[in-house]
Amino acid sequence: MLVFSLVRLGYSQSSDKAATISELENLLQQSLESTGKMDYDIAIEKAAQLVARASQSNQNDYIFYGYNLLSVNHIQIQDSVPSLQYARRALEYAQRTENDTLLAWGYNNLAAGLAPKSETRMEALDYYKKSLAISRRLNTGKFLDPALNIAELYRDQKRFDQMPAYLSEAENSLDPEEVYYDDPRIYLDILWGDYYRGVDQPAQSALFYERAYNHIEKDSIRFLATDLYDRYSNFLAENGEYSKAYMVQQKYQKYYAETERINDQETVQLAKAHAEAQELKRQRNEAELKQELADQNLERKKMQSLLLGSILGMLLIFITYLFVSTRLRQNLMADLQKNNKELKAAKIMAENSVKAKTKFFSTVSHEMRTPLYGVTGIVSLLEQSDQIKGHKEDLRSLKFSANHLLDIINDLLDISKLDNRGFKLEKRPFNVKLLIEEIISSFDQYNLENTNKIHFVYDSATPNYIIGDSRRISQVLLNILSNAMKFTENGDIWLRLKSKNSGEKEYCLSFEIEDNGVGITPETQKSVFDEFSQIENINQGSQRGSGLGLPIVKKLLDKMHSDIFLKSELGVGSTFSFDINFKEATLLDVMEFGSGIDDRNSAHYNLLLSNASILIVDDNKINRLVTKKVLDKKNVVTSEAASGEEAIRKVKKGNYDLILMDINMPGLNGFETTKIIREMDSQIPIIALTAADAVYMEKEINNSGMNGAIIKPYSMEEFLNVIIVHLSTYRKSVSI
Repeated sequence: MLVFSLVRLGYSQSSDKAATISELENLLQQSLESTGKMDYDIAIEKAAQLVARASQSNQNDYIFYGYNLLSVNHIQIQDSVPSLQYARRALEYAQRTENDTLLAWGYNNLAAGLAPKSETRMEALDYYKKSLAISRRLNTGKFLDPALNIAELYRDQKRFDQMPAYLSEAENSLDPEEVYYDDPRIYLDILWGDYYRGVDQPAQSALFYERAYNHIEKDSIRFLATDLYDRYSNFLAENGEYSKAYMVQQKYQKYYAETERINDQETVQLAKAHAEAQELKRQRNEAELKQELADQNLERKKMQSLLLGSILGMLLIFITYLFVSTRLRQNLMADLQKNNKELKAAKIMAENSVKAKTKFFSTVSHEMRTPLYGVTGIVSLLEQSDQIKGHKEDLRSLKFSANHLLDIINDLLDISKLDNRGFKLEKRPFNVKLLIEEIISSFDQYNLENTNKIHFVYDSATPNYIIGDSRRISQVLLNILSNAMKFTENGDIWLRLKSKNSGEKEYCLSFEIEDNGVGITPETQKSVFDEFSQIENINQGSQRGSGLGLPIVKKLLDKMHSDIFLKSELGVGSTFSFDINFKEATLLDVMEFGSGIDDRNSAHYNLLLSNASILIVDDNKINRLVTKKVLDKKNVVTSEAASGEEAIRKVKKGNYDLILMDINMPGLNGFETTKIIREMDSQIPIIALTAADAVYMEKEINNSGMNGAIIKPYSMEEFLNVIIVHLSTYRKSVSI
């Protein structure tokens, strides 16, 4: 392989640079002559001086020559690591010269250093091709070394199909009249022979091998003989020419023995050259270090007097600073201790405030729901009475007002719950289309007031059943629609549902609620999701609502990892939008969560309620009265107990199918009473009938042995459904 190019360009320089160029030329010539004489230590020293001197005068071409010679000489003393480093530096300066000839040599020489190692052969191939591309463009009539090198690299990789094009190109660039340092003709014949042997054309391979063999013998080129003769001998043996193969092998052994002898001599010489090169490097570094130390020592002496005065001044300043900072630190420490005490007190106050808030909401919830239970229960009973038909509208208004008050109570409780880290969303299958249709149909009362029309736009791509918390989705939509109803008069409201498949069985549902009402002012939009922030109706000049609906919406959507967006313009209307990700429910999911009870008013379930024995335990007489009247209409046999103690006595004496248990009672509360009853009867269903929120006492309900809970006030349908489910389960277990 043609490893390195040492040829250099000729230059004509202006007179002002003549002296510098003369010096650089002299150093270059000395390094080249020493390389030819194998005085590698001197060659390296002169090349290093060439790089240093050329760097001072910014002669990039001579810097290239210097690094190139450093690379060549280090490869000769078998020091490949610095050789590659110098080759890369040579290429860097060739690029700076913007001289294509130097650049082609730089690419070729760096590739020659990379080619011997398998891990860098592809990088070498890339550099060879860059060198060849430049040489083609120059078209100077010089022999194309890179083409020959690329063909040899492909041979080593056994990629014989890639060789002919590059061998032909190299051969075409060969000038028969030119005298070459290494005869490229011999290299071409060897590589053609290797190519034809690789593609299994022995006749053609023999022709080129023989021609290369004759040239080598004529000129006694030892290093080419050791490269070719062994595989040429094997080739002849493979093709039956055993006598000639033997002769060639004998000559190979002769050249090999001579090469080993010379290598032994050169090894000592190379080791000496390597050691001398290292010693020169050490001496050069030592001289540079001494000069640097001397310069530093001189500079240090100049600075000592100045530094001494500066140090004394700085010491005085430091002492002053230390005194002042100590006083300041003492004051800061005192302030910090005071602030820490205040922060601890504030933390305790905040924690107590949260506890008090939770207790307050729980207490308010119970105390307000209890009388509401009596109101809504009696109203429901009166609605079914034929004796007051003329007051149906009054009863309806009364019930609506009671339900509205209940909504406010629930909103207060929800705000408290949503701030609790223990808040969890349910995951149950539900039909989103039917859910929205039920929500829209529940706005009849608002339609009577404002005669608004709600339009439902449904995307057919939406799955029928999805898995999520249908109650919380309803709460979000109800609050937004209620807000639209309040601020839209005789107008239109659009609820749009769009669906986008976001993965296997996964959908992103986009909800959009738009109205053409009065709109919201830009100032109000900034605080519309803050707690107790009410929206002003600009037409009526008043504020409506508790200011909790939209904050609850935002908190719920935060729990669902969603954001809500508002666009509004005065006199045009408002649009609320949000996206929620859901999984599509399978048929198995729907069946698993199905209640199994489709018609609560069927004759079968009326028969199940008929003559059922239920004990009502409640310290509030009105509550017992309402519950009793509801059950009496279903022919249920009811008994009453005004306290936990009385309930225990009645359970001991009588047989009941189900017990409705109030929680907050004087004496024994509902939990304590249930635990005592469970010691007597572990099967009878006991349902908590309470005005407190079940989420706050879920753990106590389960620990006490209760089977479930009904929150007051409740709808009659919900009340009867819970009773039917537990009655059915209890009677099945008893019959078994």
